[in-house]
Amino acid sequence: MYTRQIKPAHQLSPYIAHFWLWDQNHTFALPDMLPGTGVEMLFNFGDALIIQTNQQSRLRSNDCIVICPRKSLIQIQPTGITKTLSIRFRSAGFFTLFGLPLTELSDQISPTSHLLPSNLLIQLVESKSDIAKVTLLEQWLLQQMVKIKNQDSALQWAIDKIYYQYHNDSINEVKNQLKCSERTFQRKFKIFTGVDAKYFERTARFQSALKTLLAAHSNQYITVAFDHGYYDQPHFIKDFKYYTQATPSEYLTERNFSLNYYTTT
Repeated sequence: MYTRQIKPAHQLSPYIAHFWLWDQNHTFALPDMLPGTGVEMLFNFGDALIIQTNQQSRLRSNDCIVICPRKSLIQIQPTGITKTLSIRFRSAGFFTLFGLPLTELSDQISPTSHLLPSNLLIQLVESKSDIAKVTLLEQWLLQQMVKIKNQDSALQWAIDKIYYQYHNDSINEVKNQLKCSERTFQRKFKIFTGVDAKYFERTARFQSALKTLLAAHSNQYITVAFDHGYYDQPHFIKDFKYYTQATPSEYLTERNFSLNYYTTT
């Protein structure tokens, strides 16, 4: 198994967290894609993948989809050789670049035929290396940036602010600084992220806590939970079961320590 994260060009970093490569020659299941805050554009250059969420779908070889998990856990099952490349967009990045409201994409498996230039997928398939593929995607995304109009930079700032804070007053602080009504704030927030601010904050807090535990190969979660704003153990366990469909002791095992979407080698 080979995995790799590649950081985007500096100009793209406000919109994209990283490019993600996954390569394996067996049919072991890939890690579950948990409810999150970003958007994944997934290119499949291996054998077909079976994607299970609210309904089952199939991602054919040399095809691409957009995945926006918010309240659904997504499972991906290989049928043979796995070779994927994905663009992991930041929370406000996808809507900013493409103008598609995430309220229309949340918990859906969406085609990309209306987003990709007609010849881009062909060029990606014919590229000889992963780096060449990433370079092509960066060139396309940089061109997409030129088309951006009327960016709501204040709301992008607000989304990042809430994402990186773990206390209960962060949303109120942001709303006070934006000086907009509750209705306007929530309407715009949902367009950018697909969910209301409170649920987004809850998801971001859990993501950060889980990433910390997986990176440390640790099942000692109490201190990490408190550091991320959870007020007691039952509070953290409740969220853990909601997002992973397992308890911390069931999920924080050697398999998930070595097989997760935070793995970088």
